[in-house]
Amino acid sequence: MGVHLNCGVYIEELSSACGPVHRTIKHDKARVSLVKSDNSELIIRIKPTNGSSKSLGYKVSDPKFFTRFMREGKSTVFSRADPVNIMLRNCPPDALQLFLYNVKVLWNQLKNLKSRRSSVFKRDTSLSLLDEVLPVRNEPASESVTMPKANSFPGPELSPIRTKRPHLGLTHTGAGVCSSTPVRNATQNKKSTVRIVPLSLGVDMDKTFSHVLLDWQGKNALENGTMEQARVIESVKKGANVFCTGGAGTGKSYLLRKLAGILPPSETAVIASTGLAASLIGGITVHAFSGVGQMLDLADLEDLSPSWLESVTKRVVSNPRTTARWRDVHRIIIDEVSMISSRVFTRFEAIARIALGKYDEKVPFGGIQIIAFGDFFQLPPVLPSAVAHMIKKKFAFQSLVWRACRFQCFELQTSWRQSGDIKFFHLLNEVREGSSPQWVLDALRSRVHKQADERNKSPLLTTRLCTHRRDTDRFNEQLLKSLPGAVRVFEKKDIGPRSLIAESFSAIPDKIRLKVGAQVMLLRNLDVSRGLVNGVRGVVESFTPSSEGGFPLVRFFVPPAVASPASEMSVVVQPERWTANFGCGATGKEVQVTRLQLPLCLAWAISIHRSQGITLDSVEVDLSRVFEHGQAYVALSRCRRFGGLHLLSWQNNFIRVDRRVTEFYHRIREQSNTNLN
Repeated sequence: MGVHLNCGVYIEELSSACGPVHRTIKHDKARVSLVKSDNSELIIRIKPTNGSSKSLGYKVSDPKFFTRFMREGKSTVFSRADPVNIMLRNCPPDALQLFLYNVKVLWNQLKNLKSRRSSVFKRDTSLSLLDEVLPVRNEPASESVTMPKANSFPGPELSPIRTKRPHLGLTHTGAGVCSSTPVRNATQNKKSTVRIVPLSLGVDMDKTFSHVLLDWQGKNALENGTMEQARVIESVKKGANVFCTGGAGTGKSYLLRKLAGILPPSETAVIASTGLAASLIGGITVHAFSGVGQMLDLADLEDLSPSWLESVTKRVVSNPRTTARWRDVHRIIIDEVSMISSRVFTRFEAIARIALGKYDEKVPFGGIQIIAFGDFFQLPPVLPSAVAHMIKKKFAFQSLVWRACRFQCFELQTSWRQSGDIKFFHLLNEVREGSSPQWVLDALRSRVHKQADERNKSPLLTTRLCTHRRDTDRFNEQLLKSLPGAVRVFEKKDIGPRSLIAESFSAIPDKIRLKVGAQVMLLRNLDVSRGLVNGVRGVVESFTPSSEGGFPLVRFFVPPAVASPASEMSVVVQPERWTANFGCGATGKEVQVTRLQLPLCLAWAISIHRSQGITLDSVEVDLSRVFEHGQAYVALSRCRRFGGLHLLSWQNNFIRVDRRVTEFYHRIREQSNTNLN
């Protein structure tokens, strides 16, 4: 397959390079491809998919790229010869980046050819019959034109408008896709096989995205991940509902971001159970997307009581923005589904059918494809205290909706985070499933009171993980006070209703207190190519002058797992923008709420809940007040190697697993083995 996009396009034909627009053309769906004329001119060909309009061709000459919203699937290409602005929208972000890169590279290759014609329409071969050019590799020494590795290419150079990180709740990932566990040398458990529960599901094929993944053949999938990841992608490609699970550090977050990067943004919703999880994947919370907010958690004896359904139906149908959002989406990617309760999952599905006008059809989510990621052996749903005593079914998999979705289940088995310490990986697997063989208990006891050797190392101190946020705040404040100098306070700036802001940005600090020497952690991906990703730690070196904002200059220490080899860099950290959209009230108006704040938090200690999704080389764990199933496993699995683990205390009852979770995994594994045989 050649270089192409399936997307919407808006064309502005200009009277001159700097002149006014003399004609506009719009196609909601078109195949935009690169072709070469008989005299080696590079042409962008636009072929409407409805077949009622002829193909259009525009010669590429001195192209300029407007890429500010590329991660939202939008970009504009300006060509000077026959001056035109080609505005692309609803493109799979990774495919868009590949397309623009090929325009740039191929133009540079062809621009020195002497034979040129004045018009793209004066040639021997018809425009519609020209073959699409094959994509080029980002390998200067290679002449190969086979498919490049995903995200191995740089973005195109910035043109008149410089690219900035989009401030729309999305993280700009540059030329790569960020993983919370970005180690690339994996160790595969030889005894394990990918566990699959293949189930058929009737889905409207017009709502699948096979056209997006036509270029993904087996070889390329293997080059860009493991076979188990390729199988997940293949199942999603077929339109099935998919549940992808696996232990900590097995690449769930990486795979989720990979899928989000190759799907059309306007048809794909990316949501998560909590504000913190949503901020890490460039999505919004399940409450925000639903359009009803905290009504998902309303106390009631029944999940779908008549009174609740009546109230929600009025709220949803009276808000055209909410119904439009649901009707535009073809698939929903859910991160940390393991932290969504059975009640919320059931109500969320009901809202989908209400918004789509399909409540009585009983088709799960009204036919929307669901792609869920999570590990039920990790932290469970946090139930509001007002309803906790009413809810008997705690986990999403206990709901009737889960069964109706008929998920194809995949359990990733490859260790990426602990790839260099296979024995530690096996120990964590035992803890994950609640096993306590003697060798595991002996090994963990051996790490009690093993103080981290901080001598001759970086200025970073070992991070402590605590079960409660109050303990974390107390420890951080104690060490902050021990530093000399004045405290700099950075207050958040909020725009929008206070109640909605509290709901959306609970994971983003209201106030940050810093000093020179303070140990901090990055809460957002700033520059993946340099390793400045969520979870990277650093030390405040100084502050810029007040005339320049007084922002902290942070010396970050990037481990070799993120940028090889390990590196250090000093970066001025400025406030980032987080946004969320809500449909509110009977007026149907959509409300956007925004928080501006430094993407930092003090990191001498962090809570176990906040630590989900990050990797640490050295960690000190305080489990003395453990209160939840899976809490010990999450804390222990943050560490990359056994030698970096330090326990303040250990008791065997720290290992806690919910019996219902064990039974659920037993069922899907048993069915997987049956199908594989």
